[in-house]
Amino acid sequence: MDKYIEQLIEDLELAAQNPPKQSYFESPPVFEDNPPMAELSSIPFKTIEELTGIKQEVFPIFDVLQYRHWTSVLEAIFKLFDSLFIKLIDVPKGIPKEYLYDIITTNWHQPVQYLPESGMDLELCIGDPIKCPYGDYCDCGHEWPDDEEHFELERKIPDIYEAYIPKIAKIIDEGMVCSLNTKTLELKTIPLSVYENPDKLDALTEDENEDGNLEINIFEKHFWVEPLLKYEIADMMEDFTNFLLNQALQEKLFKALNSKNWLEQFHAIISNSDEKQNWLNFKQTRLEEHARATIWQDIKFNNKYAEMNGLFNDDGSRIDPETVPTPSLCMTCKSFYTGDAEENILCILNRSDQKGEPDFKCYAYKSI
Repeated sequence: MDKYIEQLIEDLELAAQNPPKQSYFESPPVFEDNPPMAELSSIPFKTIEELTGIKQEVFPIFDVLQYRHWTSVLEAIFKLFDSLFIKLIDVPKGIPKEYLYDIITTNWHQPVQYLPESGMDLELCIGDPIKCPYGDYCDCGHEWPDDEEHFELERKIPDIYEAYIPKIAKIIDEGMVCSLNTKTLELKTIPLSVYENPDKLDALTEDENEDGNLEINIFEKHFWVEPLLKYEIADMMEDFTNFLLNQALQEKLFKALNSKNWLEQFHAIISNSDEKQNWLNFKQTRLEEHARATIWQDIKFNNKYAEMNGLFNDDGSRIDPETVPTPSLCMTCKSFYTGDAEENILCILNRSDQKGEPDFKCYAYKSI
């Protein structure tokens, strides 16, 4: 698979280096002084497949790939989009990258326009929560308040996890992956070389049993927060540059972002400017938003999955949470008051397993 992905990336990069020739069209008289509008009204729509010459079927389904595969292909796809002046503007915050890879590649027949003058904003969301390509990760099911001109969905997570957000942001800024254990609240920093290796990664979720042997604890749940990909870093830098009032610096940074070694040039310019601290603050805020959105999406997805499928005993019988007693020990536990629905599911399963036992035991108990 590694060799296949390498070849696929080469094909995507070759397509990026050879964008289609600009279409010739006769500008309508009414648009003679407005080339972008003339282009928009005259350029026909084509599918991404037709525009790039890369067939949709060349993309493997995501569940046969690993992190290094889908992230590398995503980077190449967004580089290709840049060469076609196409910007995907509605990617939900915190969506797992494997799902984003799957959504983009399965929508490779999406009609687009090649608009070198003005560029095209591409949206895959159709506004219907049931049929939206982004599925449960999309925000299209949330109503826009009538009195809000600009509305940003609040992605609030339990305070017990919120406390770790600044530290997670700093770790992913260094290109590392974070793992936060939802039961023990242990935060692990994982190099990409380990994260990309399934055998090494599995070892991180193993626990030692009473005999000293390693076994996977299936009740352990982790939040995985990955570093930003290059296209996300570029978007963050572009957003910061758009806010600048110093036009001279703004022009320098935009020129840097359009260069071949844009990352190094941007850092070199901003590090020697009066905006250095503002950039660091802006970046920290954006990375915290990324970490928070990732955890929020994970909680939302798992809560909906549990809600749809219900809770079951080992024998297949359904658990009615209303019939599961709450031991007095739970009333003095921090987890009981966090309001985290996912944590509550684990607690219900634990209490259900011990229903009728004289002594209730919980190895995740944390006193208030």
